[in-house]
Amino acid sequence: MSSHRDPRTRAALAVIAALWACKGGSPAGKTDVGGSAQPASGASTATVPTAPTVTERRSANVVFEEPKIDLPKQESFQLLDPGKGDRAVLRYSLAPGAVAFVAQTKLQTRHLDKGVFTTPIVLPAIRDGFGITFAADRPGQLALLPLPAQADAQSLDADSYLMPWRSMLQSRRITLAFDDRGAFSSVVFNDDPTNARSAQARDELVQRLLTLIVPLPVEPVAEGASWRVVTILRQGPIYAKQTATYTLTSRTATGWKLHAKLQRVGEEQRITDPSTPSATTVDLVALFRLLEGDVEVDPKQPLIVGGSLTIESRLHVKVQSPGQSVAQEQIFEDTGKAAFFRQP
Repeated sequence: MSSHRDPRTRAALAVIAALWACKGGSPAGKTDVGGSAQPASGASTATVPTAPTVTERRSANVVFEEPKIDLPKQESFQLLDPGKGDRAVLRYSLAPGAVAFVAQTKLQTRHLDKGVFTTPIVLPAIRDGFGITFAADRPGQLALLPLPAQADAQSLDADSYLMPWRSMLQSRRITLAFDDRGAFSSVVFNDDPTNARSAQARDELVQRLLTLIVPLPVEPVAEGASWRVVTILRQGPIYAKQTATYTLTSRTATGWKLHAKLQRVGEEQRITDPSTPSATTVDLVALFRLLEGDVEVDPKQPLIVGGSLTIESRLHVKVQSPGQSVAQEQIFEDTGKAAFFRQP
């Protein structure tokens, strides 16, 4: 994601920047896929305005446009193991007040250049997060304020990763519905109540919250319990599927510890985005992102309050520019770790 890359890759860079792999990232990451959103583990029922068109390549010669679907959509929620010992229902019970949640990410990145991977570039530590307010007189509603993103040192590569946050979310006040199982819905940007110009920003927010919020099972569970949540979402202009598996390793009256494994996959699809030059095509070959580690949850707070997730991310695209007889393949790989903190 460095500025000195071959100019022919610029058509893909807008896509790659939108696919910021940190947390979904980190972020992480944007994606839109569809179906009626169900408020469980982050599915939102808000209507998504027109965004970049994504079509799936059914064959080498025919391209079919996908029907528009409201995203995110929770595909399944399954309790895999109830655990052993005394069981109890896990539920959020938010404490009124304001608190800040910060994620610090350390990454190294490399890309394929003329058939050979470049030497990994180590990025300075980057931080972003949310200020969140929960008011007792507004049960079931959260007020979010994306905080200014920071990097430990000036870096064009770090700026590329932070661009989606800074350009779409930073300092925009947001409200959303949040229930006691960690499902969120009805995302509204206060400066754009109808979300008429915030479709991509909403996708960016949603794909991050799907990492930062742990959804809870309906059934009572004991230590050792595990559950799996599958969600279709939009990461940038790409349709993707996230499979999140959680294992409860510790449960006390004040908090829970879990092992989390979040795998996000995007299959082959044609991407059409307004930022690409005329007559240039960008095809996703594959998107893979894995976040895994141990995290801490305080049931009085909506987001992960501690712990860390290791990051492994790969993006493979083909860019076909006018006059080129062969599409240029681009592969980008990121590895690193995201750590989570709560600030009073």
